[in-house]
Amino acid sequence: HCKGVVYESVSSDVFTNLAFEDWVYNNLDLSTTNLLLLWRNDPCVVIGRHQNPWAECQLRQLWGSKVKLARRRSGGGTVYHDLGNLNCTFFTDRKRYNRKENLELITNALRSTWPGLDVTVSCRDDILLDNFFKVSGSSAKLGRQIAYHHCTLLHSVNTPELKSLLHSKKEGLTNRATKSVESAVKNLSDVEPSIRHSSLVDVIAEQFYSQYQPLYKNKVYPMDPSSEVDWPGVLSSREELGSWNWVYGKTPQFSVQRSHTDVSVLVHVHHARILGVVIQALDGWIDTGLIQELTGHLAGTKFWPKDVAEITEAFLGAVIVDADTRQKLHLVCKLLQETLS
Repeated sequence: HCKGVVYESVSSDVFTNLAFEDWVYNNLDLSTTNLLLLWRNDPCVVIGRHQNPWAECQLRQLWGSKVKLARRRSGGGTVYHDLGNLNCTFFTDRKRYNRKENLELITNALRSTWPGLDVTVSCRDDILLDNFFKVSGSSAKLGRQIAYHHCTLLHSVNTPELKSLLHSKKEGLTNRATKSVESAVKNLSDVEPSIRHSSLVDVIAEQFYSQYQPLYKNKVYPMDPSSEVDWPGVLSSREELGSWNWVYGKTPQFSVQRSHTDVSVLVHVHHARILGVVIQALDGWIDTGLIQELTGHLAGTKFWPKDVAEITEAFLGAVIVDADTRQKLHLVCKLLQETLS
C-alpha cells in the first residue's frame, strides 16, 4: 500500500518553492510514496504556464511595488499569494493522480476541525466557501511517471491587494493565451477567526496521514528547498524560473492597441519582443517615411518600458522636423509607452 510523507518548506521565496516542485517532479521515484508539500510565499502574483502577464495583472502597479511576478510550469489561471495563503502540492505516481481526492482531503480536514465552515469542491476543482466564494484554485502538471496537483488555500490573504493587482480587463488587447476566470474570493478566517497558518498545516497533515501510512513518523518535516546539497540543481532551476526570459519571454503571441483622436498604434508581440508596429492615421497626417523609420527601429526590441523608451528617445533626439510633426511624433511615442502595461 502507498505510504505518505508531508514536507513543509521553510522558504517564502516563490521562485525557490516553484524550483523545488520542479526538482521533485524531475528527480524522485514516487512509485510507492505520496508526497505532500506545504508552502507559502511572500507577496507575489503567479501566472499559469501559458498566460499573458500583460492581460492578467496590473503590471505598472506591480512594478512599483514589492510584489514579485512568477510563471508556473503548470497550466491554469493567475493567483495572488502572500503569507495568508497556504499552498498544497500533492505529488504522486501518474497512475494515482486524483485531484478530487486531494481536494476532498482538504475539505474533510477543514470540516472536521471547524464544523462552522461550509466548504465544498466545485465542478471546476475549486474549493468554495458557502457554495459561492472561492478559497482555493487548482492546477496540475502531468508527466510520464510523476504528476502533481497544487492548490491554494486563502485563509487570511490581503484581499484588497489581490483585487487591485489581478484583472483581466485590458483595453485594446487581443490575446490567444489562457484567460483566467474571475471569481469572488473570501478568507477562511472571515468565517472562523481562529484559523492560522500553523493550525491549517497541522490538520491537513493529520488528515493526509490518516489516509496514507506515514513513510517515517506521523509529523510534518520542515525542509529547505534552496539546499543544493539535498536537491542538486535546484538553484539553477530557481534562476531560470526567476528570469525575464521565463516570466515574460514565455508569453504567447498577442497584440495591443492604443488610440487617440487622430492616430492609433498597434503593437504585435511575440515572446515579449516586438514583432511589428502598425501606426494608422489619416492620409497626410504625418510623413509615412518617418513612421517607417521609427517602426523599423522598434522591430525585434524587448516589449519593455526601458527598451522602448531608449529607442523612441534616440529617434526623437536625432530626427529633424518642424514643431507640428515633432508634436505628432511625441504623441505616437506616448501611445507606444501606454501599450506596455
